[in-house]
Parts: sequence; C-alpha cells; structure tokens
Amino acid sequence: MTPKQFLNLGQTQESLLQETCTRLAGLVPQEQLWIVGAEGHQYELERQVEQVLPGLGTKRLLLEPTGRNTAPAILWGLASIPEALWDLPLVILPADHLIQNTALFQEKLRAGAQLALEGWIVTFGITPNRPDTGYGYIKAAEPVGPGFKVAKFAEKPNLKTAQAYLAEGCYSWNAGIFMATPRMLVSVYAQLCPQLYDLFFAAGKPKALGAKEIAQVYGQTKSDSFDYAVLEKSDKVAVVQMEVGWNDLGCWESIYEVSPKDGKGNVSRGNVVLQDSENCLIISSKRLVAGVGLKNLIVVETDDALLVCDLTRSQDVKTLVDHLKKEDRGEYKFHTKVLRPWGSYTVLREGPGFKVKSIEVLPGKRLSLQRHLHRSEHWVVLEGTAKVTRDEEVLFLTENQSTYLPKTALHRLENPGKSPVKIIEVQLGHYLGEDDIERFDDDFGRVEG
Repeated sequence: MTPKQFLNLGQTQESLLQETCTRLAGLVPQEQLWIVGAEGHQYELERQVEQVLPGLGTKRLLLEPTGRNTAPAILWGLASIPEALWDLPLVILPADHLIQNTALFQEKLRAGAQLALEGWIVTFGITPNRPDTGYGYIKAAEPVGPGFKVAKFAEKPNLKTAQAYLAEGCYSWNAGIFMATPRMLVSVYAQLCPQLYDLFFAAGKPKALGAKEIAQVYGQTKSDSFDYAVLEKSDKVAVVQMEVGWNDLGCWESIYEVSPKDGKGNVSRGNVVLQDSENCLIISSKRLVAGVGLKNLIVVETDDALLVCDLTRSQDVKTLVDHLKKEDRGEYKFHTKVLRPWGSYTVLREGPGFKVKSIEVLPGKRLSLQRHLHRSEHWVVLEGTAKVTRDEEVLFLTENQSTYLPKTALHRLENPGKSPVKIIEVQLGHYLGEDDIERFDDDFGRVEG
C-alpha cells in the first residue's frame, strides 16, 4: 500500500509530506530545505514536492538506496548542507505526522532555535493527554531557557508505567522532531558514531557522494536510529514541550481520532454508505462499501486488499503485516498501481498468457524506446493524444483508436499534449514479466550501457 506520507490524511487536500513542507513556510527558505526519502518512492516524491515547492529541484532530494533508519539518513542530510549554513538552527522533521496548529508549532520551533544556538540538541515533546503505550517518553529535568534539560529517555511503557508517567507530570511523548546547528550535530556524530561519520565525512569535510558512492556507503551502513546513536548518548539535550494537535497517525485508530465524524461517530471517505452504524472508520478507494448495523469497526478497501478489524485493535495490523512478510505473500510486496517517472500503470486483470493494464502518461513525458521478446501488445487510447513509434512508423492516436505491437517491434509511447494520455494495454505471450524490456533510449537513464 502507499506509504502514509504520500496520503491525504490531515485537514487539507495535501498529503502529509506536502503539509510538512508547507508548514515551514515563512520560517525556512525553500532553498534551505533537504528531503531524504527512499529510492523506491522517487517518482511520487518528486511529483508531490514539485506541487508544493516548485523549483526545489532534485539535487535536494536525497534518495536512500535502502532503508537504514534515521541515523544514516540525518547524517547524509548534514553532509549535503553547505558549510556556510552550519551555524544556523536546523530542524529535522518526520514527513508522516499530523500537526494541526501550525502557528503554535512555528512558535515552538523559534523557541527551540534559541537553545540550538546555545549549543543544545533540542527534541520536542508532546504534552500527553492519556497514558499511551505506543510512544517513547522524555523526562524533563531542570529548566533551561524556553525548555528543560532532558533527564532520561524512556522506551514505550506498559500501561501501568504510562499511567505513572502521566501522574508524575514531567514526561512528554517523543515526537521524533529534533533541532541543533549542523556544526553541533556533525561534531557529535564524529564523537559518538565515528565509523558511521567516516563513511560520509573525511578530514571534517563532507565527501563528494554520487549515486554510485551512496550505494556503496549504504552497503556498509548498519541500521540505527538517531535516538539510540546520538540523542541518548549526549549530555547536551534539551526538550521543548508543546501542545500543537500532534499525531503520528501510527495506526488506523489514530486516523479515526483526528478525523471529522458524523452524528453517530462514523468517519467515512470515498464510496461509502452506512445504515444504523456507529463509531466506525470506513474508507473506500474505488468500490462501494455498504455497512449495516456496524459498530466500532475499521474497514479499508483498496485495489490491493480489504482490511476489516476492531477499532480498538488497529495496532495489531502490524502483526498481521509481519505475518504476510513471513509467508512471502505477493500482496505485501506488489501493488496493482505502479508509479513510473513518466506516469503510472495499474494492473486490471491477469491470467495465463495475458495481462491487462491501464496506463497514464503525464503531459510532455514518454516511455523508453523499447522492445519485448516474449509478448505482443495491443494499445487502445481512452483519453488524450498518444504519439506512438512502431519500428519505422510514427502514429498519432486519439480517443477510441488503437494499434498492435508484435513481438520484437521497436516501440515507444509519448504524450505530446498538455493533458494526461490514458490507454488500455493488453499483453499476450507465454512470459509477461516486467523484466522483458530491452531499452534503447530513455529519458530517465534506465538504459544499461
């Protein structure tokens, strides 16, 4: 399923990632933003960032070849920041959290900046309103400026311990938001994580790391969090507490809690009809979901799967996902909609010897010049004008027109217009794997030389 940072789960029409970017408007100049993401999410990341930060460019999008948790990700970000900015406060934000009070949040960041300029590593704690067992906790000690010195970090507690933390009053939830000057962080990494530091820095200077070098670096990097590697080992950490309508949306129950509800406590999105139902979260991406007499349920319908669970047990979905991993289920690894730099395709149906896809090509984009050895293809245009190269021919096809591409035909699909091109592709052959592609020219560097 699509990672939550790319979904609209907040109070606006933007995704959580986009809200994170726009939340800094007026506080952080666009030219001082860097975003670390997964290489596998490159195209959706580029698309969403361009929508809210036009002109940011791809040089400040750092794409990890494989996930190694937050310690390497943050260090790579530090190595990418020009040294002229190393004495300014730097804030590090998760891209998948909800924050409802932007004005107060910015006020707390300004308060944290004071401490950062004084040489502190600042973490931001959420004032708890319940004894939650799903978060790590931060214990505050004596006051320091607009915050408090951190006495200790506590792991996710059991319920009895969480109740004691709440009663004590000096604990806050760890939001995973950090602030310090880059110079301070670089020196702490050098002191506390010398092996990791040496992969990104040499003689106190960032190494020049291209895509090939980053792949090598990540191949040598162990998975470690910033909290464990740096924060909990430093004696110069302060916490700024805040109440800003924060939620990490770590489970479906969290999404239910922050969403507007109808008169019977239901949250519904998409094609949903409910009758005599109470306190339910029902989300449909396509098909009609109709419910009668439902209570305290979560129902989420997507192209990939259908989830049904008790509203109070949404944390257990993580265990279910682990079970799918162990069984090596295809539903966990593969999705019907696949993003590409030129647009996307969705598998509609497949069986022995055939596969049917819907393909969308964005304006001005084109697929690689390619051929297949094991399959033929039929293309039918649904919307827009498609430019089709087929061996020596060049065709312009519009709505309700089609073409046939036999095996080994050299072909390319392009969108020369200003609106998306949508086609239906029917593949026929004894092998229909995505690796049956031989590319001869590609705008996205996917030709192997």
